[in-house]
Amino acid sequence: MKCKLSIQEKLKDLRIEKGLSLQELAEQTGISRASLGNYETDDYKEISHKSILILADFYGVSCDYLLGMTENREQHSFPVDELGLDDETIELLKNGKYNVRLICEILKHPDFFNFLSDMEIYVDNLAGMQFRNINKMIEQTRIRLQNNGIPDSDHYMKTLEAASISEDNYFNNLLGNDIVKIAKDIRDAHGKDSETGEQMTPVDDILGTFEELKKADNSTQAQMVMYSKLFKINFTKMDPYEFKTFTDILQRYSDLCKPVKGNGRGKKKK
Repeated sequence: MKCKLSIQEKLKDLRIEKGLSLQELAEQTGISRASLGNYETDDYKEISHKSILILADFYGVSCDYLLGMTENREQHSFPVDELGLDDETIELLKNGKYNVRLICEILKHPDFFNFLSDMEIYVDNLAGMQFRNINKMIEQTRIRLQNNGIPDSDHYMKTLEAASISEDNYFNNLLGNDIVKIAKDIRDAHGKDSETGEQMTPVDDILGTFEELKKADNSTQAQMVMYSKLFKINFTKMDPYEFKTFTDILQRYSDLCKPVKGNGRGKKKK
């Protein structure tokens, strides 16, 4: 995912959040539909000062947000000290080294509170003492059984050994599950972003084409499969006349490409 949204992306996201088409937005703001469409494209024309003011007021965001000077939609006037961040953290967030947008999404995820709580329990060693107490009790029980001649190979001795808790292993699993859940949800939310990798790989596409070619009854049908992949043609949406015209063209092309048989002329064999 991108660190920052472009002006075009911000304008499009704001319009979609409102559930408006370009025509509806034009009617409500007085800005022409063509201009609004240009503002949202990659090759947008320069946005006038008046349009910025109108759109910022309409969407309830700051002009600085639309102009890309900040990623905050609202204007915040409180001092940074109120956030409780130290100087080093502020510098790290300012220097652009980290994807702050991603950090914000992690913080806003509903399961982040659970992750942070589990992290605090581990860091503060709140559960560690209990784990060590349990493990010591288990170990003392095993020692007493060993003194009574019970071998380590005994079923109950092995059960006691397996009952010991590894604090690091426990929290590795717990914290890992917490953060993976958050990461998967954020990834799914950005599944349609242009920067997100496709689920289907080129190899999957090639293998799928091979499977379709195997099912083809004749060469014409096989060609149609290839052309559908090459030109992204959906034959199921063609009406019967369009489908027949296309197959006729394929058939004529196939006939033209066939090798011409010899006419018997040429050098005679000696």
